[in-house]
Amino acid sequence: MLQMERQNQILLLLHQQGLLSTKEIANLFNVSQMTVWRDITQLESHGLIKRVRGGVTLPDWSLGEDASIYATSDMEKHVYEFPPGIKDPRRIALGKYVAKEIIRAGDDLILEGGSTVAGVIPFIDAENITIITNGLNTLALTQVCDTVQTVLCCGGVLNQPNAIFIGPQAENFFMSYRVDYALVGAAGLNLKDGFVDPSPIYDSMKRVMCRSARKRIVMLDSSKIGKPGLSKVMGIGEVDILVTNVDADPQIISVLQEKGLDVRLASI
Repeated sequence: MLQMERQNQILLLLHQQGLLSTKEIANLFNVSQMTVWRDITQLESHGLIKRVRGGVTLPDWSLGEDASIYATSDMEKHVYEFPPGIKDPRRIALGKYVAKEIIRAGDDLILEGGSTVAGVIPFIDAENITIITNGLNTLALTQVCDTVQTVLCCGGVLNQPNAIFIGPQAENFFMSYRVDYALVGAAGLNLKDGFVDPSPIYDSMKRVMCRSARKRIVMLDSSKIGKPGLSKVMGIGEVDILVTNVDADPQIISVLQEKGLDVRLASI
């Protein structure tokens, strides 16, 4: 088992049981205590677990005004910083709109690991929601907000700068699920190319996520409407709903609607 897959399984078990001993982890995965130590050290550095005597548990998290996670113990204080995008008022408006106007009780959701999509989580109040994600920040935020009943996270290659899992292993994980909605972001949207990103490295993952969903939702703040990009994520006709802000370019929005795209405008 790859390191990232093993660490993901440790997190899932902690969500189910609340506490794991280091001996239990070593026995479950048939690894040495040194391997266990490396795993929990890395997970702790991301703020995802907390060491206790003889084992690990989930941190006692709270979300402050600066969008940080604080995990405290008698000896130390850990701070987990979320990406600045989560505090952007445009993206907050998108998250609030999707959570209140689209998501309903019992929905199964794929959330790609970007900060725009993660902004949905604090506003979810529907019951029996399942979230499947490839983002470490997304996984952590579900624990801070305590609004989601079931969370699954894939393994794969960890893209450190963005805290997301990518690669064939991650894509195969998402192929095995069928959900109500896939929520993804993009770096831009223009009428010629559709939804675009600056790099093709992550586009394949987004397309796999969307193929696993009954409906595909792109969350795109208004500053990205009309922007070009190097790599095409999806065409306009491949998306069911675009959620953007009320101050988005009205001419582009009008053309998108004429093309049949369901455009939702969220107030800032």
